[in-house]
Amino acid sequence: MVYGIISAKDNQTSLAYFKSKKVSQGNMVTADRLQQVANVLSAGDVIHVVSVDRFPSVNAFVIFAGIVLKTGASMRILEQPYLDIGNGKHYKASIEAHLQVLAGLESANANRLVTALKLTDAGKEYVIRCVTDISLGMLAKTYASDGVLRRGN
Repeated sequence: MVYGIISAKDNQTSLAYFKSKKVSQGNMVTADRLQQVANVLSAGDVIHVVSVDRFPSVNAFVIFAGIVLKTGASMRILEQPYLDIGNGKHYKASIEAHLQVLAGLESANANRLVTALKLTDAGKEYVIRCVTDISLGMLAKTYASDGVLRRGN
């Protein structure tokens, strides 16, 4: 089965990418439905994503990537091909460590801000979203095909 993870950030060009990868309309899912996809993944399945910034957080990306590897599926990320996994391709130990550190920092920073500031529930959600957007942006830029880390360099 072929799946696509989409978000409000995806436009007609992004949707054309999914169509070119033979992702049916019914198999395009939003990040809030990751668990549903995880429940049906099996060996040989392929998940296409335009960018890691389509995930709700770095932690959600790390957890989902672990599920993809465990099930024998693969994940292709158009804008960050360095983070592609599956079909025998795993993260190097240094990449795995970086992902874990970034996920930990994301969580710690969100918790510190929420704890230190007297916020409404909406304010807390906003702060958490800001922190996750920043950490996802760092992840996306670090591993972009024209980013700091490029295969073979």
